[in-house]
Amino acid sequence: MLKRIRATSIAVRLLLLALAALVLFFAGSVIADRLDRLPSLEEMNIGSPPTASFPIVQDEPWTPKPRSDGWAEAAENDSFILLIDPVTTQVAVQNKQSGYLWRSNPSQERVELETIKGTQLQNLQSPFILEYVTGTEIRRTTSNALDKKLASRLAIIAGGVQVTYTYEQLSLSFVMQYVLTDDGFEVLVPEAGLREDGEKKFYAINPLPFFGAPSGTEEEGYLFVPDGPGGLIHYDYERPSNVKGYEFPIYGDDPAQMKEQVSAPLRETISYPVFGLKRGNEAYAAIVKEGRYNAKVKVVPAGSASSYHSISANFTYREEYGRKFSGLTNETVRTMEAGRVQSDRRVEYRLLSGDEADYVGMAHAYRDYLEESGGMPTALQPVEHVPLKLTIIGGGTKPKFGGYQYETATTFAQAESMVQALLESGADNISVNVAGWQSSGRMYTDDRLPISKGMGGASGARTFAASMHEWGVHVLFDDFIGWKTPEYSAFTMKKDGVRSIDSTVLQGRFRVDENNNLIPGLLGDFIVKPPLAVRSQKEVIDALKKLGIDGIHYVDGPGNLLSSDYDPDAPLSRGDSAFYYGELLDYTRAELGMASVLRGNDYSLGHTDWVQAFPMESSYDLMIDSTVPFYPIAVHGSVEYSGKPGNLRSDYEAEFLKAIEYGAIPNFAVTHAPSRVLKDTDYEYVFSSEFAIWKDRIAEEYARFDQLSGVYHQRIANHEQLAEGIYATTYEDGTKVIVDYNTLEFRVEGGEAG
Repeated sequence: MLKRIRATSIAVRLLLLALAALVLFFAGSVIADRLDRLPSLEEMNIGSPPTASFPIVQDEPWTPKPRSDGWAEAAENDSFILLIDPVTTQVAVQNKQSGYLWRSNPSQERVELETIKGTQLQNLQSPFILEYVTGTEIRRTTSNALDKKLASRLAIIAGGVQVTYTYEQLSLSFVMQYVLTDDGFEVLVPEAGLREDGEKKFYAINPLPFFGAPSGTEEEGYLFVPDGPGGLIHYDYERPSNVKGYEFPIYGDDPAQMKEQVSAPLRETISYPVFGLKRGNEAYAAIVKEGRYNAKVKVVPAGSASSYHSISANFTYREEYGRKFSGLTNETVRTMEAGRVQSDRRVEYRLLSGDEADYVGMAHAYRDYLEESGGMPTALQPVEHVPLKLTIIGGGTKPKFGGYQYETATTFAQAESMVQALLESGADNISVNVAGWQSSGRMYTDDRLPISKGMGGASGARTFAASMHEWGVHVLFDDFIGWKTPEYSAFTMKKDGVRSIDSTVLQGRFRVDENNNLIPGLLGDFIVKPPLAVRSQKEVIDALKKLGIDGIHYVDGPGNLLSSDYDPDAPLSRGDSAFYYGELLDYTRAELGMASVLRGNDYSLGHTDWVQAFPMESSYDLMIDSTVPFYPIAVHGSVEYSGKPGNLRSDYEAEFLKAIEYGAIPNFAVTHAPSRVLKDTDYEYVFSSEFAIWKDRIAEEYARFDQLSGVYHQRIANHEQLAEGIYATTYEDGTKVIVDYNTLEFRVEGGEAG
């Protein structure tokens, strides 16, 4: 009898296992079928990333006749003269109006005063610093223009000069080009000029490492670095001896290269590729153009390697990483990437004089560049009232009753009453961003549709959007398209995930939080390949379009996430990823009307309508002496931006004043239910959100922001510190906003707004 029962039990178990396998098979087939049916990029009118390359010349060598001072004139335009030393290949640019001479390196007379020796002294006299490796070995060798193994050849090109550097013994060669512009000059390192014909390989090239470098505290000025909204490193500030410099990647670390990092860098990510230098009444803004996705901004203060303060762009061609011995162990050996990042490299130096020779002038120069290159949206139009961005959180999924359940924080009907209450309190020009609407109740998922029944489902969303449109309110839904959690995604990590530098699938050690800080992630999370993420987004856009939704707010992806993909069958550079994300923003705007992003890395600015969590704070390290609103100055009047939601500030009044000083617009994230409802959901970071508690504060703060409605569309003309803790921001029409952090007050003077 016992044997018979046991046999029956085994048969039942086998049947259940077979049924489970069948269910999984059909579920997998449905998912695979869904992904196979994704529209092509061509159907979405999205092409391929541009592949243009700078040409190099193979003309007869140019043998210039130097002037008595050793310089030879290579090119001239209405504003500048480009000079080169035929012996050292150092360059200089002379401003014809002011007569000021910008040198690539200190003069020989100044170099002779240095106490350093060896490679450091040679670097100080070289227009470049090169690092190369042997094969995949990680040991780097430094070289420069004084290397005895190096030969150089000059050639005249349109508007400038080309220098070809060749290491015959190393079978290495590369080209640097200098070309005058109307605003200064450019230095280029064309991909077409790189040759690696032996075992020696390029690791990094640092062009013009000492351009304009001042010595010690002899001059008044500072270095500008793109830290947060902007950071200044003053020449005359003393720093601890352990502070050796500043060298950080533009747009932050590449997630595909962070696999072995055990802790997240506690820094503000660089969001724009600009650095600068001020010397008395002269300054420059250097804009890293081609190659910026694999470049670092590098600062070496006086006393670290020489008596000079230097700032430059360091272009990386390869990365070091840990390669596993085998699949049977986690042990790794340090090795160098075999292939190099193939891309042109270019830095434009815009030379500034007089009143423009400061961080404000640098920001204006960068704004001009963005407008000229199509990287800036069209100018904002005047408004009667400043915009209010209101994020309404519908809810989230949490553990409950031994399983998981969507917990509603706000229904669409409640959201409508909340907006109505704000309108009646005097708030105007409101845009609503709906969060927590996904059926899964998760952030990092593509299990979005149908819209959560807890909020009211599709019919509730349609009714809500219609009501908002009657009141002149735009409605966006937020979405996450970068990171995915495998349990809540139709994408598979192995097939659809970005691959790390070691060619294995990237698994998330870190994730970006609501303030764009890197925080510990779930090992197993992965980044969907950007082209695939873009294709899958069409389904969401089509569904929201049918409901009358006006746009999508991309919390994760287009504005703040930039990864390479080392998939050998379909590799992507970070520049490729930026291209596809930009195309998605354009497609979203074309189909729905609006698109917005988090953080607002500069490659997204020309494709977006609003930036949330815009860089407002610096990294507060020992290298940065002052924080300045460089990025706000560059984009105000063309880009809407906000800091973190007002109800989530750490220091409420100080951060409010910072938003006023930097020209931001108000932004709140609220729920109808108490915020404790969000505990244990993906939105548990929202620690205070109940609308009934915040309604009066939102209306009060909105009225204070609305004093600046007259400058909403204007450029920032100037920014200055008037006294300790007191700052003034001046706009085009003369309106001056004075913020006093001592009394926690601000006032508006002059102009139309005053």
